[in-house]
Amino acid sequence: MADRTGGGSTAETGGSRTVRRALVAMVLIGVGAFAVVGAGTVVAADSIAEKTALAEAARSAQLMGNVIFKPAMPALLRGDVSARTRLDEAVRARQHEAGVVRVKVWNRQGDVLYSNEHHAIGMSFPNDDVRRTIDERASWADLSDLSDEENVTERHGSRRLVEVYVPLDLDSGERLALEVYSTDARVATARTELMHTLVPFSIVALLLLLVAQLPVSVHLLRRVSKADAERSRLLSKALTASERERRAIARDLHDGVVQDLAGAGYALSAVRGALPPGTDATADGMLDKVGEVLRGAVGSLRTMMVDIYPPDLTEDGLPQAVELLAERLRREGLGVTTTVEVRASLGPDLAALVYRCTRECVTNVLKHAEARHAWIEVTGGGERLLVRVADDGKGPGGALGKAGHLGLQLIRDTVTELGGGMTVTERPDGGTEVRTVLPLRT
Repeated sequence: MADRTGGGSTAETGGSRTVRRALVAMVLIGVGAFAVVGAGTVVAADSIAEKTALAEAARSAQLMGNVIFKPAMPALLRGDVSARTRLDEAVRARQHEAGVVRVKVWNRQGDVLYSNEHHAIGMSFPNDDVRRTIDERASWADLSDLSDEENVTERHGSRRLVEVYVPLDLDSGERLALEVYSTDARVATARTELMHTLVPFSIVALLLLLVAQLPVSVHLLRRVSKADAERSRLLSKALTASERERRAIARDLHDGVVQDLAGAGYALSAVRGALPPGTDATADGMLDKVGEVLRGAVGSLRTMMVDIYPPDLTEDGLPQAVELLAERLRREGLGVTTTVEVRASLGPDLAALVYRCTRECVTNVLKHAEARHAWIEVTGGGERLLVRVADDGKGPGGALGKAGHLGLQLIRDTVTELGGGMTVTERPDGGTEVRTVLPLRT
Protein backbone atom coordinates (compact mmCIF):
# COMPACT_ATOMS: atom_id res chain seq x y z
CA MET A 1 0.00 0.00 0.00
CA ALA A 2 1.18 3.48 -0.67
CA ASP A 3 1.56 6.04 2.05
CA ARG A 4 -1.77 7.86 1.92
CA THR A 5 -0.33 10.96 3.54
CA GLY A 6 2.10 11.55 0.66
CA GLY A 7 5.79 10.75 0.38
CA GLY A 8 7.26 13.96 -1.05
CA SER A 9 8.67 15.40 2.16
CA THR A 10 9.99 11.99 3.20
CA ALA A 11 11.78 11.59 -0.12
CA GLU A 12 13.25 15.08 0.14
CA THR A 13 14.44 14.39 3.68
CA GLY A 14 15.98 11.12 2.56
CA GLY A 15 17.65 12.90 -0.36
CA SER A 16 19.13 15.49 2.00
CA ARG A 17 20.47 12.71 4.22
CA THR A 18 21.97 11.05 1.15
CA VAL A 19 23.72 14.26 0.13
CA ARG A 20 25.07 14.76 3.64
CA ARG A 21 26.33 11.20 3.81
CA ALA A 22 27.99 11.56 0.42
CA LEU A 23 29.67 14.82 1.47
CA VAL A 24 30.90 13.27 4.71
CA ALA A 25 32.23 10.30 2.74
CA MET A 26 33.97 12.68 0.32
CA VAL A 27 35.60 14.57 3.17
CA LEU A 28 36.75 11.33 4.80
CA ILE A 29 38.14 10.12 1.48
CA GLY A 30 39.93 13.46 1.09
CA VAL A 31 41.48 13.16 4.54
CA GLY A 32 42.54 9.61 3.75
CA ALA A 33 44.02 10.77 0.44
CA PHE A 34 45.93 13.51 2.28
CA ALA A 35 47.36 10.93 4.66
CA VAL A 36 48.28 8.47 1.91
CA VAL A 37 49.78 11.10 -0.37
CA GLY A 38 51.63 12.71 2.51
CA ALA A 39 53.12 9.40 3.65
CA GLY A 40 53.91 8.38 0.08
CA THR A 41 55.54 11.72 -0.63
CA VAL A 42 57.69 11.46 2.49
CA VAL A 43 58.86 7.98 1.49
CA ALA A 44 59.48 9.08 -2.10
CA ALA A 45 61.34 12.20 -0.99
CA ASP A 46 63.53 10.17 1.35
CA SER A 47 64.36 7.70 -1.42
CA ILE A 48 65.08 10.43 -3.98
CA ALA A 49 67.22 12.37 -1.51
CA GLU A 50 69.25 9.28 -0.64
CA LYS A 51 69.83 8.32 -4.27
CA THR A 52 70.78 11.87 -5.23
CA ALA A 53 73.19 12.27 -2.29
CA LEU A 54 74.81 8.89 -2.93
CA ALA A 55 75.31 9.70 -6.60
CA GLU A 56 76.89 13.02 -5.66
CA ALA A 57 79.15 11.26 -3.13
CA ALA A 58 80.30 8.81 -5.84
CA ARG A 59 81.14 11.67 -8.23
CA SER A 60 83.03 13.51 -5.47
CA ALA A 61 85.04 10.38 -4.58
CA GLN A 62 85.88 9.76 -8.23
CA LEU A 63 87.09 13.35 -8.56
CA MET A 64 89.19 13.00 -5.41
CA GLY A 65 90.70 9.79 -6.74
CA ASN A 66 91.62 11.26 -10.12
CA VAL A 67 92.96 14.56 -8.74
CA ILE A 68 94.66 13.50 -5.49
CA PHE A 69 95.33 9.77 -5.37
CA LYS A 70 96.09 8.88 -8.99
CA PRO A 71 99.17 11.17 -9.23
CA ALA A 72 100.49 10.19 -5.77
CA MET A 73 99.96 6.42 -5.75
CA PRO A 74 102.99 5.45 -7.94
CA ALA A 75 105.37 7.20 -5.54
CA LEU A 76 103.54 5.70 -2.53
CA LEU A 77 103.87 2.21 -4.01
CA ARG A 78 107.63 2.81 -4.42
CA GLY A 79 107.85 3.51 -0.67
CA ASP A 80 108.05 7.31 -0.82
CA VAL A 81 107.12 8.47 2.70
CA SER A 82 106.56 12.05 1.53
CA ALA A 83 103.82 10.82 -0.83
CA ARG A 84 101.89 9.39 2.12
CA THR A 85 102.34 12.65 4.01
CA ARG A 86 100.90 14.61 1.09
CA LEU A 87 97.95 12.24 0.92
CA ASP A 88 97.36 12.59 4.67
CA GLU A 89 97.24 16.37 4.34
CA ALA A 90 94.87 16.17 1.39
CA VAL A 91 92.56 13.80 3.27
CA ARG A 92 92.58 16.07 6.36
CA ALA A 93 91.57 18.97 4.13
CA ARG A 94 88.72 16.90 2.70
CA GLN A 95 87.63 15.98 6.20
CA HIS A 96 86.94 19.64 6.96
CA GLU A 97 85.47 20.46 3.53
CA ALA A 98 83.42 17.39 2.63
CA GLY A 99 83.05 15.48 5.89
CA VAL A 100 85.41 12.68 4.86
CA VAL A 101 85.94 10.22 7.72
CA ARG A 102 87.93 7.26 6.32
CA VAL A 103 89.91 6.75 3.12
CA LYS A 104 91.49 3.53 1.92
CA VAL A 105 93.16 2.36 -1.25
CA TRP A 106 92.94 -1.36 -2.01
CA ASN A 107 94.46 -3.74 -4.52
CA ARG A 108 92.52 -6.69 -5.89
CA GLN A 109 94.03 -9.11 -3.38
CA GLY A 110 92.37 -7.18 -0.51
CA ASP A 111 95.56 -5.48 0.74
CA VAL A 112 95.22 -1.99 2.21
CA LEU A 113 97.80 0.12 0.36
CA TYR A 114 96.85 3.39 2.01
CA SER A 115 94.59 4.53 4.86
CA ASN A 116 94.39 7.78 6.76
CA GLU A 117 94.31 5.46 9.78
CA HIS A 118 97.93 4.28 9.46
CA HIS A 119 97.48 1.14 11.57
CA ALA A 120 95.35 -0.35 8.78
CA ILE A 121 98.06 -0.03 6.12
CA GLY A 122 99.36 -3.43 5.16
CA MET A 123 96.41 -5.34 6.52
CA SER A 124 94.63 -7.76 4.22
CA PHE A 125 90.91 -8.59 4.19
CA PRO A 126 88.75 -10.52 1.72
CA ASN A 127 86.60 -7.83 0.18
CA ASP A 128 84.08 -8.62 -2.55
CA ASP A 129 83.26 -4.93 -2.96
CA VAL A 130 86.87 -4.17 -3.86
CA ARG A 131 87.02 -7.02 -6.40
CA ARG A 132 83.72 -5.94 -7.96
CA THR A 133 84.91 -2.34 -8.25
CA ILE A 134 88.20 -3.37 -9.87
CA ASP A 135 86.90 -6.14 -12.14
CA GLU A 136 83.81 -4.30 -13.35
CA ARG A 137 85.33 -0.79 -13.19
CA ALA A 138 82.11 0.21 -11.40
CA SER A 139 81.54 3.05 -8.99
CA TRP A 140 78.88 2.65 -6.34
CA ALA A 141 77.79 4.17 -3.05
CA ASP A 142 75.66 3.09 -0.11
CA LEU A 143 74.92 3.92 3.50
CA SER A 144 77.07 2.02 6.03
CA ASP A 145 77.79 1.89 9.75
CA LEU A 146 81.43 0.62 9.47
CA SER A 147 80.36 -2.83 10.60
CA ASP A 148 82.60 -4.71 8.18
CA GLU A 149 85.50 -6.76 9.50
CA GLU A 150 88.17 -4.36 8.26
CA ASN A 151 86.41 -1.42 9.96
CA VAL A 152 85.87 -3.06 13.35
CA THR A 153 88.36 -0.68 15.00
CA GLU A 154 87.14 2.38 13.12
CA ARG A 155 83.64 3.01 14.47
CA HIS A 156 82.22 6.47 14.06
CA GLY A 157 79.70 6.48 16.88
CA SER A 158 76.17 5.35 16.08
CA ARG A 159 75.77 7.59 13.06
CA ARG A 160 75.53 6.08 9.61
CA LEU A 161 78.13 6.98 6.99
CA VAL A 162 78.18 7.18 3.22
CA GLU A 163 80.40 4.42 1.83
CA VAL A 164 81.80 4.87 -1.70
CA TYR A 165 83.94 2.62 -3.88
CA VAL A 166 85.43 3.99 -7.12
CA PRO A 167 88.02 2.45 -9.49
CA LEU A 168 91.45 4.07 -9.59
CA ASP A 169 93.36 3.51 -12.87
CA LEU A 170 97.09 4.28 -12.62
CA ASP A 171 99.22 5.31 -15.57
CA SER A 172 101.10 2.01 -15.24
CA GLY A 173 97.92 0.16 -16.16
CA GLU A 174 97.28 -1.18 -12.66
CA ARG A 175 93.78 -0.73 -11.33
CA LEU A 176 93.11 -0.14 -7.65
CA ALA A 177 89.98 0.65 -5.63
CA LEU A 178 89.47 3.82 -3.63
CA GLU A 179 87.16 3.50 -0.61
CA VAL A 180 85.84 6.69 0.97
CA TYR A 181 83.64 7.02 4.05
CA SER A 182 82.01 10.38 4.71
CA THR A 183 79.27 11.69 6.97
CA ASP A 184 75.64 11.51 5.85
CA ALA A 185 75.23 15.29 6.10
CA ARG A 186 74.80 15.40 2.34
CA VAL A 187 71.91 12.91 2.54
CA ALA A 188 70.26 14.78 5.43
CA THR A 189 70.53 18.09 3.57
CA ALA A 190 69.02 16.65 0.39
CA ARG A 191 66.24 15.03 2.39
CA THR A 192 65.40 18.28 4.17
CA GLU A 193 65.33 20.26 0.93
CA LEU A 194 63.00 17.78 -0.73
CA MET A 195 60.73 17.64 2.32
CA HIS A 196 60.41 21.41 2.25
CA THR A 197 59.55 21.48 -1.45
CA LEU A 198 58.03 18.21 -2.66
CA VAL A 199 55.77 17.39 0.29
CA PRO A 200 54.09 20.83 0.59
CA PHE A 201 53.68 20.99 -3.19
CA SER A 202 51.97 17.58 -3.31
CA ILE A 203 49.65 18.38 -0.41
CA VAL A 204 48.73 21.80 -1.80
CA ALA A 205 48.11 20.32 -5.25
CA LEU A 206 45.82 17.67 -3.79
CA LEU A 207 44.00 20.26 -1.70
CA LEU A 208 43.45 22.50 -4.72
CA LEU A 209 42.15 19.53 -6.70
CA LEU A 210 39.72 18.63 -3.92
CA VAL A 211 38.53 22.22 -3.55
CA ALA A 212 38.07 22.51 -7.32
CA GLN A 213 36.06 19.27 -7.47
CA LEU A 214 33.94 19.94 -4.39
CA PRO A 215 31.43 22.35 -6.03
CA VAL A 216 31.00 20.04 -9.01
CA SER A 217 30.54 17.05 -6.72
CA VAL A 218 27.99 18.88 -4.58
CA HIS A 219 26.10 19.95 -7.71
CA LEU A 220 26.03 16.39 -9.04
CA LEU A 221 24.97 15.00 -5.67
CA ARG A 222 22.13 17.48 -5.46
CA ARG A 223 21.00 16.62 -8.97
CA VAL A 224 21.06 12.92 -8.14
CA SER A 225 19.18 13.62 -4.91
CA LYS A 226 16.55 15.63 -6.77
CA ALA A 227 16.23 12.86 -9.35
CA ASP A 228 15.75 10.29 -6.59
CA ALA A 229 13.19 12.51 -4.87
CA GLU A 230 11.34 12.94 -8.17
CA ARG A 231 11.42 9.22 -8.82
CA SER A 232 10.06 8.56 -5.32
CA ARG A 233 7.35 11.16 -5.86
CA LEU A 234 6.33 9.60 -9.18
CA LEU A 235 6.38 6.14 -7.63
CA SER A 236 4.23 7.40 -4.78
CA LYS A 237 1.77 8.88 -7.28
CA ALA A 238 1.74 5.64 -9.26
CA LEU A 239 1.07 3.63 -6.12
CA THR A 240 -1.63 6.06 -5.08
CA ALA A 241 -3.26 5.79 -8.51
CA SER A 242 -2.97 2.00 -8.34
CA GLU A 243 -4.54 2.01 -4.88
CA ARG A 244 -7.35 4.25 -6.10
CA GLU A 245 -7.98 1.92 -9.04
CA ARG A 246 -7.94 -1.12 -6.77
CA ARG A 247 -10.45 0.59 -4.49
CA ALA A 248 -12.71 1.34 -7.46
CA ILE A 249 -12.54 -2.26 -8.69
CA ALA A 250 -13.27 -3.59 -5.21
CA ARG A 251 -16.23 -1.19 -4.88
CA ASP A 252 -17.59 -2.23 -8.27
CA LEU A 253 -17.32 -5.90 -7.35
CA HIS A 254 -19.00 -5.33 -4.01
CA ASP A 255 -21.82 -3.18 -5.37
CA GLY A 256 -22.29 -5.15 -8.59
CA VAL A 257 -21.38 -8.79 -9.09
CA VAL A 258 -21.30 -9.74 -5.40
CA GLN A 259 -24.71 -8.22 -4.76
CA ASP A 260 -26.14 -9.86 -7.87
CA LEU A 261 -24.79 -13.28 -6.92
CA ALA A 262 -25.99 -12.86 -3.33
CA GLY A 263 -29.43 -11.90 -4.67
CA ALA A 264 -29.41 -14.94 -6.94
CA GLY A 265 -28.63 -17.11 -3.93
CA TYR A 266 -31.55 -15.67 -1.99
CA ALA A 267 -33.80 -16.17 -5.03
CA LEU A 268 -32.79 -19.82 -5.27
CA SER A 269 -33.66 -20.26 -1.60
CA ALA A 270 -37.05 -18.69 -2.22
CA VAL A 271 -37.62 -20.91 -5.29
CA ARG A 272 -36.67 -24.00 -3.32
CA GLY A 273 -39.05 -23.01 -0.54
CA ALA A 274 -41.86 -22.44 -3.06
CA LEU A 275 -41.60 -25.89 -4.64
CA PRO A 276 -44.73 -28.01 -4.06
CA PRO A 277 -44.47 -31.11 -1.94
CA GLY A 278 -43.42 -34.21 -3.80
CA THR A 279 -41.15 -32.36 -6.18
CA ASP A 280 -38.55 -34.53 -7.83
CA ALA A 281 -35.57 -35.00 -5.52
CA THR A 282 -33.21 -34.48 -8.44
CA ALA A 283 -34.45 -30.95 -9.02
CA ASP A 284 -34.24 -30.25 -5.32
CA GLY A 285 -30.64 -31.48 -5.25
CA MET A 286 -29.76 -29.41 -8.28
CA LEU A 287 -31.08 -26.30 -6.57
CA ASP A 288 -28.95 -27.05 -3.50
CA LYS A 289 -25.90 -27.56 -5.68
CA VAL A 290 -26.43 -24.32 -7.57
CA GLY A 291 -26.92 -22.49 -4.28
CA GLU A 292 -23.67 -23.95 -2.94
CA VAL A 293 -21.85 -22.85 -6.10
CA LEU A 294 -23.25 -19.33 -5.76
CA ARG A 295 -22.21 -19.12 -2.11
CA GLY A 296 -18.71 -20.32 -3.04
CA ALA A 297 -18.50 -17.74 -5.81
CA VAL A 298 -19.54 -14.98 -3.43
CA GLY A 299 -16.93 -16.11 -0.92
CA SER A 300 -14.24 -16.21 -3.60
CA LEU A 301 -15.16 -12.74 -4.81
CA ARG A 302 -15.06 -11.38 -1.27
CA THR A 303 -11.61 -12.91 -0.82
CA MET A 304 -10.54 -11.39 -4.12
CA MET A 305 -11.81 -8.01 -2.96
CA VAL A 306 -9.70 -8.24 0.18
CA ASP A 307 -6.65 -9.17 -1.92
CA ILE A 308 -7.25 -6.33 -4.35
CA TYR A 309 -7.88 -3.72 -1.70
CA PRO A 310 -7.14 -4.90 1.85
CA PRO A 311 -8.90 -3.29 4.79
CA ASP A 312 -7.49 -0.24 6.54
CA LEU A 313 -4.41 -1.45 8.40
CA THR A 314 -3.95 1.60 10.59
CA GLU A 315 -4.97 1.66 14.25
CA ASP A 316 -6.80 -1.65 14.97
CA GLY A 317 -7.18 -2.69 11.33
CA LEU A 318 -4.26 -5.14 11.26
CA PRO A 319 -5.80 -7.73 13.65
CA GLN A 320 -9.02 -7.66 11.62
CA ALA A 321 -7.08 -8.11 8.38
CA VAL A 322 -5.19 -11.07 9.83
CA GLU A 323 -8.50 -12.62 10.96
CA LEU A 324 -9.86 -12.26 7.44
CA LEU A 325 -6.83 -14.15 6.15
CA ALA A 326 -7.33 -16.82 8.79
CA GLU A 327 -10.95 -17.11 7.72
CA ARG A 328 -9.79 -18.13 4.24
CA LEU A 329 -8.03 -21.11 5.80
CA ARG A 330 -11.00 -22.00 7.98
CA ARG A 331 -13.30 -22.07 4.96
CA GLU A 332 -11.01 -24.76 3.52
CA GLY A 333 -11.39 -26.86 6.69
CA LEU A 334 -8.15 -25.92 8.47
CA GLY A 335 -7.94 -25.16 12.15
CA VAL A 336 -6.25 -21.78 12.63
CA THR A 337 -4.73 -20.17 15.71
CA THR A 338 -4.08 -16.44 15.43
CA THR A 339 -2.10 -14.16 17.72
CA VAL A 340 -1.74 -10.44 17.01
CA GLU A 341 0.03 -8.50 19.78
CA VAL A 342 1.88 -5.45 18.50
CA ARG A 343 2.99 -2.99 21.19
CA ALA A 344 4.11 -0.31 18.76
CA SER A 345 2.59 2.07 16.27
CA LEU A 346 3.08 0.77 12.74
CA GLY A 347 3.23 3.12 9.83
CA PRO A 348 1.03 2.34 6.82
CA ASP A 349 3.96 1.02 4.75
CA LEU A 350 5.17 -1.36 7.46
CA ALA A 351 1.64 -2.52 8.23
CA ALA A 352 1.07 -3.17 4.52
CA LEU A 353 4.28 -5.22 4.35
CA VAL A 354 3.17 -7.28 7.36
CA TYR A 355 -0.17 -7.91 5.68
CA ARG A 356 1.45 -8.86 2.36
CA CYS A 357 3.84 -11.24 4.09
CA THR A 358 1.03 -12.91 6.04
CA ARG A 359 -1.19 -13.12 2.95
CA GLU A 360 1.55 -14.72 0.84
CA CYS A 361 2.24 -17.30 3.54
CA VAL A 362 -1.45 -18.09 3.88
CA THR A 363 -1.73 -18.50 0.10
CA ASN A 364 1.19 -20.94 0.13
CA VAL A 365 -0.44 -22.94 2.92
CA LEU A 366 -3.62 -23.22 0.84
CA LYS A 367 -1.82 -24.14 -2.40
CA HIS A 368 1.03 -26.37 -1.27
CA ALA A 369 0.88 -27.48 2.37
CA GLU A 370 -2.07 -29.91 2.46
CA ALA A 371 -2.19 -29.07 6.16
CA ARG A 372 -4.79 -29.63 8.86
CA HIS A 373 -3.83 -26.78 11.15
CA ALA A 374 -2.07 -23.43 10.79
CA TRP A 375 -0.68 -20.82 13.19
CA ILE A 376 -0.52 -17.09 12.41
CA GLU A 377 1.40 -14.90 14.81
CA VAL A 378 2.20 -11.17 14.58
CA THR A 379 4.00 -9.96 17.69
CA GLY A 380 6.53 -7.35 18.61
CA GLY A 381 7.43 -4.05 20.14
CA GLY A 382 10.49 -2.05 20.94
CA GLU A 383 12.99 -2.69 18.15
CA ARG A 384 11.59 -5.58 16.12
CA LEU A 385 8.41 -7.17 14.82
CA LEU A 386 7.92 -10.90 14.26
CA VAL A 387 5.57 -12.36 11.65
CA ARG A 388 5.28 -16.15 11.97
CA VAL A 389 3.11 -18.42 9.85
CA ALA A 390 3.35 -22.17 10.42
CA ASP A 391 1.46 -25.27 9.35
CA ASP A 392 1.53 -29.03 9.93
CA GLY A 393 1.59 -29.92 6.23
CA LYS A 394 4.17 -31.42 3.86
CA GLY A 395 7.14 -29.23 4.80
CA PRO A 396 9.02 -26.41 3.07
CA GLY A 397 10.69 -28.34 0.24
CA GLY A 398 12.93 -25.38 -0.67
CA ALA A 399 10.08 -22.89 -0.77
CA LEU A 400 12.25 -19.86 -1.49
CA GLY A 401 13.99 -21.56 -4.37
CA LYS A 402 10.97 -22.58 -6.45
CA ALA A 403 9.45 -20.54 -9.26
CA GLY A 404 6.03 -21.08 -7.73
CA HIS A 405 7.06 -19.13 -4.67
CA LEU A 406 8.14 -15.98 -6.48
CA GLY A 407 5.84 -13.85 -4.30
CA LEU A 408 7.57 -15.09 -1.15
CA GLN A 409 10.97 -14.38 -2.72
CA LEU A 410 9.95 -10.83 -3.62
CA ILE A 411 8.73 -10.20 -0.08
CA ARG A 412 11.97 -11.56 1.37
CA ASP A 413 13.97 -9.18 -0.87
CA THR A 414 11.85 -6.26 0.37
CA VAL A 415 12.32 -7.35 4.00
CA THR A 416 16.08 -7.63 3.47
CA GLU A 417 16.25 -4.13 2.00
CA LEU A 418 14.58 -2.82 5.16
CA GLY A 419 17.20 -4.49 7.35
CA GLY A 420 15.10 -7.49 8.35
CA GLY A 421 15.22 -11.16 7.48
CA MET A 422 13.03 -14.09 6.46
CA THR A 423 13.65 -17.78 7.11
CA VAL A 424 11.72 -20.83 5.91
CA THR A 425 12.30 -23.92 8.04
CA GLU A 426 10.69 -27.26 8.79
CA ARG A 427 8.76 -27.59 12.02
CA PRO A 428 9.95 -30.28 14.49
CA ASP A 429 6.49 -31.90 14.33
CA GLY A 430 6.32 -31.63 10.53
CA GLY A 431 5.19 -28.84 8.29
CA THR A 432 6.63 -25.44 7.47
CA GLU A 433 7.41 -22.36 9.51
CA VAL A 434 8.07 -18.96 7.92
CA ARG A 435 9.56 -16.40 10.28
CA THR A 436 9.92 -12.78 9.19
CA VAL A 437 11.68 -10.27 11.43
CA LEU A 438 11.23 -6.59 10.65
CA PRO A 439 12.96 -3.65 12.37
CA LEU A 440 10.72 -1.15 14.15
CA ARG A 441 11.86 2.46 13.79
CA THR A 442 10.67 4.56 16.69
